[in-house]
Amino acid sequence: MEKMIALIAMLDEKKEEADFLRNEIESLGYKTLVLDIRIREKLKESPTMTRQDAINSTVEEKIKTVKDFYAAGKLSGIVGIGGVTGTLMGTRIMKSLPFGVPKLAVSSAAAVRAFSSRYIGTADINLMHSVVEITGLSDILKDVLLRAARGICGMVEGTTNVSIFRPDKDAGPRVALTQFNMCEICSTTVRKKLEDEGFQVICFHAVGIGDKAMEEIIESGGVFKAVIDLAPGGVGEELLGSDRAAGPTRLEAAGNAGIPQIVSLACVNLMSPRKSKYKPEYYSRKKHDYDASRTFVRLSEEEMVLVADAMAQKLNKARGPVKVVIPLGGWSSIDARGTDIYDPDIDRVFVDQIKRQLNSAIEVTEVDADLDTKEFAQAILKAFHSVVP
Repeated sequence: MEKMIALIAMLDEKKEEADFLRNEIESLGYKTLVLDIRIREKLKESPTMTRQDAINSTVEEKIKTVKDFYAAGKLSGIVGIGGVTGTLMGTRIMKSLPFGVPKLAVSSAAAVRAFSSRYIGTADINLMHSVVEITGLSDILKDVLLRAARGICGMVEGTTNVSIFRPDKDAGPRVALTQFNMCEICSTTVRKKLEDEGFQVICFHAVGIGDKAMEEIIESGGVFKAVIDLAPGGVGEELLGSDRAAGPTRLEAAGNAGIPQIVSLACVNLMSPRKSKYKPEYYSRKKHDYDASRTFVRLSEEEMVLVADAMAQKLNKARGPVKVVIPLGGWSSIDARGTDIYDPDIDRVFVDQIKRQLNSAIEVTEVDADLDTKEFAQAILKAFHSVVP
C-alpha cells in the first residue's frame, strides 16, 4: 500500500487550515490526496440545484475517487476537517472505505448533540473534537492540526493491514457474538471456551450500533462461520422506538447468508425508552435504573407478543440452521430469579408465542437456569456444536 493519506476539506472556507495540515502530513513522509468538498461553486454553476443536491453530488464524486485510489493500492488512510456540514460530508466519504483503513475526522462540531452518532454510524471512524473553530491559524488551532497530522500518520504507520473482510486462514474460523453488560458472565464463558477450541470470536456490543454493524458485516459475505446472538433485543427496541433500536433488518443477515445461528433472549424482555418519550403506563411498570443515563423498563404482555412474532418471522426465513435457547430463569443479570423485576409469567407469554410461531425446522431448547450464568453458557455451547463441527 502506497503511503498516501486523503485529506477532506471545504477549500473555499478552510484552504489555509487544510494546507497547514497537508504540509505537516507531508513533512512526516506521506503523500496527500486533497479532496475539495466545497458546494458553493456547484450552486453557482447550477442556480436550480438545491444545497442537498450539491452536497450529494460532491460526496458521490469523492467516494468514487477514494474507492478507486484504495482499490489501486494507493491510499493508506483518510483525514477530514470541518464543522457540521463538512464533517457529515467527510465521514460519509470515509464510510466508503473498508474496516481497518485509518479514518480520522477533526471537527469543531464533534460534540454537537445527536450528531456524533451520525458522523460515525457503524464505521471505524475516529472523531477528534477540535474544541475551537477550524478557522484561522492561531497557536491553539495549529496545535490541534499538528496532533491530527501525527494521529493519522501514526494510525497508518501502526496498521497491520488486517481487514475484517479478509479473514486470515491461519487464525481460525470467525464466530460473531452479541453481548451486553447484563449477560457478561454468559458471553465471556462462551467466548473463552470457543477461543480455547481455536475459533476467533468477534464480539459486538448490542446497544443498537454494534449489532447493526454486525448485520452489515454479515451481509458482506464470507466473514463469519456462525453467529451466536445472545442479545437480539434490538429487534424489540426498533419496534418500540427505544434507544437500542438496531434497524429494521436486525436478526436477518445470518439467515439470508445461510450460516448457523444460535439465538437467545438477553434483555429481550426489557426496553430502554428515552425519558422524553415515556408513556404514562411506563411509570407503573417494573423497571431497573442501571446507571444515571439508562433505565430498563419491562415489556408488557402485548409487547412481548409483538416482539415474539417479529423474531419468529425473521428466523423462519433463515436459509441455514437456527437453534433458539431459552432460559427459564431471568433473561439478564438485572432480572435474575430473586430480583425485583423478575417476572416469569410475562416471560412465559413470549416463550409460548415464539414457539407457536417458529417453524418446525427450528429447534427450541428451554434451560432451567438464569441466562447470565456459566450453566446457561454451556447450553449455548452445546447448541453451537450441534450445528458447527
